[in-house]
Amino acid sequence: MDLAKIRKKARLDKGGRASQEPEERHEAPAPSPPSSPETAALDISPPPSGPSTASSGARETVDTSDAPASNAATHAPSKKERLLIFTIETEKYAIPIHEISLIIEPPPITPIPNCPDYLLGIVSLRGKVVSIIDVASRLRLQRLTAPTAPKIVILDLGSDQFGLYVDGIDQLVEVALLSLETPPEGFTQKAQDFVEGVFHHKDRAVAYLNLPAFLSFRL
Repeated sequence: MDLAKIRKKARLDKGGRASQEPEERHEAPAPSPPSSPETAALDISPPPSGPSTASSGARETVDTSDAPASNAATHAPSKKERLLIFTIETEKYAIPIHEISLIIEPPPITPIPNCPDYLLGIVSLRGKVVSIIDVASRLRLQRLTAPTAPKIVILDLGSDQFGLYVDGIDQLVEVALLSLETPPEGFTQKAQDFVEGVFHHKDRAVAYLNLPAFLSFRL
């Protein structure tokens, strides 16, 4: 008789029934709720009440808080990407909406000496210093007329914040990045260096900017 049977026999009560030891119960942990495709909304809410930390004249003009936050599922190459189209003269360009924190009217910009011509200067926004880049100058495009409704698109890239000075804002679209076409020959060489591809929207070619390349520069 093995040890288990000996212990069982020793627990027999006077009526001949075995005293059953309560079995140890293991409750399975409650399943975690499935993760949502939209893990968090972008922080584009207005600054808290009280004295503003932004430079005078800065004002939020476009609310993109319903844009999904960046995650692997949403921005997989086979998925459609939400892009913001903006204008430079008569041309249209697009960047991912998940890189944008807010869009403002151009505030007073403090110039920085001995900087490239495309770096317009800096502004203080919500306690952070933001470098402002003139997209037209960065692409070596010549403006024939002054923009009538310029905007600054604020990019929040973690430790770095940049503002893109653009001629105007067009609209939000969804585009499958795998469908991008090779940039046409009409682009300048500098523009081609920063354009990852083009897509067509409303019978117009829209250039998709390669932000890492566009923002890679030395002062």
